[in-house]
Amino acid sequence: GEPPMATTPKGVEGSWIDAKGTGLSTFNGGKFTTVATDTGQKLADGSYTMTGATSVQINGTSLIRQTGVSFNCLLVSTSQLNCTSSGG
Repeated sequence: GEPPMATTPKGVEGSWIDAKGTGLSTFNGGKFTTVATDTGQKLADGSYTMTGATSVQINGTSLIRQTGVSFNCLLVSTSQLNCTSSGG
C-alpha cells in the first residue's frame, strides 16, 4: 500500500503572500505556482528545492515577462518567507 501522507507542512509547503500583498505563492511537492491576489491570474510557476532547514531555492518562469526567475528564500517564521533574486 501507499505510505501515509504527512499532514504536517514541511519547510515552505503551503501558501505564502508576498511582501507587497500582490502575489500568492503555493508550494506543494516540489512545485510552485504564483497567482495575483486580486485577479487570480497566474504570474509564475516552476520548482523549488529545500537547501536547508529554513532555506529554499526557487527556479521558475515569470509568465508575464516570459523570462526565467531564480530566488533564494529564507523561512523567517511560520508566516514569513524572505526571498532575494539570485540573478539579473
